[in-house]
Amino acid sequence: MSHTEPRALEVLVDEIMDVLSVKDDRKFEVHCHAGEAGKLCVGTKSLSVKIGQRVRRDGHEEIWHSVLIQCAEAEDGSLAVKVIICHFDWDESRQIASIQSAPNHKGDSVPALRCDLEQKDL
Repeated sequence: MSHTEPRALEVLVDEIMDVLSVKDDRKFEVHCHAGEAGKLCVGTKSLSVKIGQRVRRDGHEEIWHSVLIQCAEAEDGSLAVKVIICHFDWDESRQIASIQSAPNHKGDSVPALRCDLEQKDL
């Protein structure tokens, strides 16, 4: 074993660990695999995704957007991902999850992710 091998291993580990670090100004990332239609993988500053599914209503088939995912940055720099469900029998949409992060906050006192699973009518 040569004297340089441990250093080479250390550099390799550092490079592998750096794969998930953010090197640009994106706030969110989405990976969408839509079967035969293709896929989309992008990083962005904000994001909104609607997911629709085929339903039969009043004797007709239609696509109903039952899930909405909204991602945005607040004025204080915190980031939020909100999951909203929609049903045509409800008067209002319902938020079922909110996941927040504060990537600009330095220190150990703030958790990396905060999850709020309380349902809220919107």
